[in-house]
Amino acid sequence: MASKPRRFNPDHIYHVFNRAVIEKQRIFVSNQDYQRFLNTLEYYLLSERSTRFSLFQNLPPHSKLHPKGVSRRAKLLAYVVMPNHFHLLVKPKPDDPSAISHVISDLTNSYTRYFNLKYKRGGVLFQSTFKAKEIFDNESSLQVSRYIHLSPLLSQKTNPHNQLTKPQEYPYSSYHEWAGFKSPYLIDGAEVERFTSLVGGPEGYRKFTEAKVDQDPALAIGHLIIE
Repeated sequence: MASKPRRFNPDHIYHVFNRAVIEKQRIFVSNQDYQRFLNTLEYYLLSERSTRFSLFQNLPPHSKLHPKGVSRRAKLLAYVVMPNHFHLLVKPKPDDPSAISHVISDLTNSYTRYFNLKYKRGGVLFQSTFKAKEIFDNESSLQVSRYIHLSPLLSQKTNPHNQLTKPQEYPYSSYHEWAGFKSPYLIDGAEVERFTSLVGGPEGYRKFTEAKVDQDPALAIGHLIIE
């Protein structure tokens, strides 16, 4: 949730993230919560959304626009949703550099309303201003995408007993699309294809990412963690 719209450089990519206002609080508790967040993200990425997502959900099916053919306010390249925070890799569109701020604000406000109603609480849920790290080159973008996709393996909240051994075992990330396990839907397929082609396509990206699993990933990619 942004305090005011920020302008982003459409020539660069941004690592956007935010966490619970109480750092260790779980803000994604059930599978339904994770899916609600992703559905809300999909909705607010689309252009010309004047209706709140909670109201849109209650419309009859024939009144809902299918996302195919509808332009997006920004390009989503990668994501992961964790128990108390989320990471997104996004690219602004040249015709609306501040759209990312609006998308994140709409997303976090909508999810907060849903969460507060469901769990009978009040007040803010996310930290007041989301963080955004500007990325200037393809190599760094690939490194950040790898960090995003390996995050569930690094966290005690998602992997307390090291039961996750491969990033594809975590359901709430875009690794499945990058690695070729399923077709891109929420993310921008053309952008992801461009990046994976730099490391040999989806199979090469799997090798690029999973090579870190056999090392100590906390040491190998820890320098990418932004507090």
